[in-house]
Amino acid sequence: MNEKMDIAEHLLSGAAVAEALDDLATLRLAIFPEYPYLYQGRRADELTYLASYAEAPDACAILVCDGLTVIGAATGMPLVHEDTRILDAFSGTIFPLNEIYYVGELLFRPNYRNCGLGQKLLDRLESHIRSLGRYRKLTCATVERPEDHPLRPRDYIPISRFLARTGFARLSGVTTSFIWRETDGVKRNHPMQFWIKSLD
Repeated sequence: MNEKMDIAEHLLSGAAVAEALDDLATLRLAIFPEYPYLYQGRRADELTYLASYAEAPDACAILVCDGLTVIGAATGMPLVHEDTRILDAFSGTIFPLNEIYYVGELLFRPNYRNCGLGQKLLDRLESHIRSLGRYRKLTCATVERPEDHPLRPRDYIPISRFLARTGFARLSGVTTSFIWRETDGVKRNHPMQFWIKSLD
């Protein structure tokens, strides 16, 4: 990682998120082709998806910049405003849906990983969510890949380690799936596993 950093976090909501959509889309398109996502996205689709973070009540985005360069981001919104496939996954659980906040992503460019910035960004996001005074749980979803997947890098560190270290617990049986085009051009179905963390 570059030792001469000028790291700043910018918490955005509403119209401010709308102004940052291009930066968020660029970051996602750069990072999501990596394992485990292997996602081949299109900018138009990214901008359409990300617009929901500018429109949903209580949704937010945090941009992390090194100088003028966007090097990371987190996004989130109340679970009740998420895709029906995500809502349906929680339909049989004991959790009141209106008390859960969904973390859409927490991303960093490769040179800025594994140096504590992820923990700081999650802390900033949690602090903001607590300040809203309406949410008691955080949830997120991870892509499920077999350990012997041919494209898994030798030095790959599963995101589950970060989630467990930061207080998230795997929600057994709470899953969904999404179809997207992978980097080889083939559309595949991807199982997603949910995790949860108390904000109390």
